[in-house]
Amino acid sequence: MRSFHLLALALAATGAASAAAATAPLAGLPTGPLGQAVQHGHAMIMNPDADPDMKTYVGNALSCANCHTEGGDNDHPGNFRFTASRYPSYSKRENAVITLEDRIANCFMRSMNGMRPETDSRVVVDMAAYIAWLDRGKPIMAPPPPAPPDPYKAMLHAAGRADVLAGAGLYKERCAACHGATGAGVAGSFPPLWGPDSYNAGAGLANVSKLARWVKGNMPLGNAHLDEKQAFQLALFVDTQARPDFVLSQHLPAGIRPQDYNAQVRSETDTVQSNLRKQGLSLSALR
Repeated sequence: MRSFHLLALALAATGAASAAAATAPLAGLPTGPLGQAVQHGHAMIMNPDADPDMKTYVGNALSCANCHTEGGDNDHPGNFRFTASRYPSYSKRENAVITLEDRIANCFMRSMNGMRPETDSRVVVDMAAYIAWLDRGKPIMAPPPPAPPDPYKAMLHAAGRADVLAGAGLYKERCAACHGATGAGVAGSFPPLWGPDSYNAGAGLANVSKLARWVKGNMPLGNAHLDEKQAFQLALFVDTQARPDFVLSQHLPAGIRPQDYNAQVRSETDTVQSNLRKQGLSLSALR
């Protein structure tokens, strides 16, 4: 138990350092308004409280940096390196070719469980400026490279209640010291993993394989050492817990024009149960 206490203290210090990093000047920025936009985009990604306008679009207790660790400037899953150079790109979820700005705006609806900002808003433009700045000097990647093999596909096919129970045990042992026994996190330090203040059922991490890949590369914070099976069991446990449903119409601003939302899919509802069903799993059988 003492080791978990020390871990929590160490990670609290990491959280404080991340908060300071939100306002620390980035090195090598272009001069003038473009450099200011890049710096502002980085600050918003690190901390939603850095901009009052951004806060109006956020509907939970997460920051972008909770998923995109170190502001996405690393080689961990969820990083922003080689992101801007992959857009415009076809999105199966929207059944449309979307821009980087579309992708950022859509994330507010899903991972941030909030309202979709306009793609030409200062919030979205400055975030796009920061993400594009990370790709400076890199080639345009069109089409993007093929995705690596998915080690979790076979695990999904064979998943059962024993995996959820194993994930619960791993969570208690490896995660609860920071994220809490009920997954509610600690305000200002550690993000909630489920419940009303976490990502909704329409978010990318509501997909077990995507969450497992992210967990494998990022957690425990600063000492990622879980094997693929452990990452999968943890992800399965987390994504069987209650979280907000995603109803697309509730996350689009009133009166939005068709040309302002670049998607062919205009009606979508996702729940924990429906997500698992799409992955060939049954929530009732797993619980």
